[in-house]
Amino acid sequence: MSQITPSTGQRPRIGVLMPAGRVVENVGVVTHTFGSPEKATRLFTNIGDCFVYDSSLRILDYAELYPIYASANGDISEAQIEKINLLDYLFLRGSNYIHTNGQWDPIIRVLERTKVPVIAFGIGVQTPDNSEDYVNESTKRFLQIVSHRSATLGVRGNLSKKALNSIGIKNVRVFGCPTAFRHCKPKLSLPRIKANEIKRLGFTLRRKTHGFGTLQRYLMRTLAERYQTEFLCAGELEEKAIFYARCNQIANADEVMAKAVNQLIKERWLYGENDPILQLYKSSLAVFETVADFEEAEQHLDAVTGFRLHGNLLALANEVPALYITYDTRTREFVKTLGIPHVDGRYIDKFSFEEAWDQADFGHFEETYQMRFGELKTFLEENGMAHRLGATPTPYVVEAA
Repeated sequence: MSQITPSTGQRPRIGVLMPAGRVVENVGVVTHTFGSPEKATRLFTNIGDCFVYDSSLRILDYAELYPIYASANGDISEAQIEKINLLDYLFLRGSNYIHTNGQWDPIIRVLERTKVPVIAFGIGVQTPDNSEDYVNESTKRFLQIVSHRSATLGVRGNLSKKALNSIGIKNVRVFGCPTAFRHCKPKLSLPRIKANEIKRLGFTLRRKTHGFGTLQRYLMRTLAERYQTEFLCAGELEEKAIFYARCNQIANADEVMAKAVNQLIKERWLYGENDPILQLYKSSLAVFETVADFEEAEQHLDAVTGFRLHGNLLALANEVPALYITYDTRTREFVKTLGIPHVDGRYIDKFSFEEAWDQADFGHFEETYQMRFGELKTFLEENGMAHRLGATPTPYVVEAA
C-alpha cells in the first residue's frame, strides 16, 4: 500500500497533545513510573493509554515527534508557539475525551495561538447508560476547534459519532482504536482453540468496575481453578504495591504489602488476609511498565479474557483470541465497532465461560477488522497523515525536547 507524505515530499514533523507515558529508544512507550517501583506505588498510570499512544506512533510515519503539554493556566512561551507552528500537524491520542467532566481550557488557550491542523486519532465517549448528556462547554469548544482544523475526527464507534453529531460536528469517521492496528496488518488470523484446549489464560483486571466486583472475583477464582491463569494489571495502585512488595523490588516490602492489603479489605475487594484472591495476587499477578513487556506476556498466552478494553485488544492485535466482558457504554460500543466476541456483564446469570468461549465468533472479528482497517486508512489519508499501514510499523523516534 502506498503511503502519503506532506506536499514537500518529506516525512512530517508531528506533535502529540498530552502523550501517555514517554518514548524510550528501542523499547517504545513506557509509563511515567518506568524504572521506579517506589513511584509506581504512589502514582496511578493506566498502561492502556500507553498502548494507544505506542500503537499510534507505530502506525504514523514521521520524522520528528514533539510532546505538547499545557500548564493549568494555559501559559506557553512564544518560542514554544513558534515551534508548534512549524509542525505539520498535532494529534490527540485516542482516549475517553468525549464526556461531561472535561477541563480543556488550558489546551484551548494553546491551540488558539497556533494554526496547525489538530486531528483526533480514535477518541471515544464516556457516558452513563441511557444518557444523552455527552459534553460540557469546555469539551464542546475543544472538539469544535479540532473539527475545524481537520478533515475528519477519528472515533471509537457509533455512540461517539452520535455524541459529536449532537454538538454539530458531522465530519466524523468510525474505525475503532489504533491499538487494534498496531502491527499495520490488513488482515488478522486468530487460531481457533476450544476452551478445553486452553492451558495458559490471561485475565485483564479492572478492579473498579461499579456493580461488577462480585462477578469479577467469581471469574478470577473459577478460571484460576481450571487454567494456568495470569492476572494482568493495568495500573491499580494497590495491585502494583502487592506485586513490587512480593518481588522485593521496593523498600519496606512487608509494610507496603500490609498497607495495600488493608486498603483492599477496606474497599471490600478482599475479605480478610486469607481471601483466595489475595493468594492469587501473591502467585499470579503481573504488573508492567512498558507496552512491550505487556505485549510479550500476552503473546505467550493461549487466550485472554477480562474487563480491560485495551488489555484484551492488545491480545487480539497479536492474534491471540480474547473474549470481552462488557460492563459500560464504552466497552459495549467498542466490541460492536470491531465485531469482538463478548459477554454482556449485565445479563450474566447462569454463566459458563467454556460455553461462551466455544460459541465466540472470531471469524466475524477478522472480517470486521479488515473493513475498519480500510476506514482507518481513509481517515489517515483524508487528514494528510503519512502512515505505515500495510508496511512495517514505524521505528520508535524519541520525543524531541
